Amino acid sequence: MKGPVICGVDNSSVAAGAIEVARELAQRYELPLLYAHVLDREEDGDAAELIHEIAAPEHAEVAIESGHPADRLVALAHERRASFLVVGSHGPRSSLLGSISADVSRRASCPVVVVPPTAETADEHAATSDPGVEGGIVRFSLGHTVQRVG
Repeated sequence: MKGPVICGVDNSSVAAGAIEVARELAQRYELPLLYAHVLDREEDGDAAELIHEIAAPEHAEVAIESGHPADRLVALAHERRASFLVVGSHGPRSSLLGSISADVSRRASCPVVVVPPTAETADEHAATSDPGVEGGIVRFSLGHTVQRVG
């Protein structure tokens, strides 16, 4: 694995969980981190500014795309030969994935990590778990399997 961890970011509350997972993956596997935001027609530059603010302290790359979010994220992952693609899920609790995350996970050329809106951050998990349990929002095994902790 040498390609970046690409994190699809929007201006919703589920973006925070996706950002944390992407950071953890990039750090764990010593990969570059790229935050991607796809503008839609009705959106102004607020989300793009937010992404630049998030990325600046980390020296992460930022890609601002336009078009359909799933199409652009899948294409970007392919173009950049991404190691992982991380997206949040807006889907209701009764469904497994939202429409964008489901579409991305079906079509991406790399492993896709979908972060549910109910995912705990590493800090929240540490506060509620046993002191001897290693954790965070994701746990990694030697086989590079990503599992949700919780």
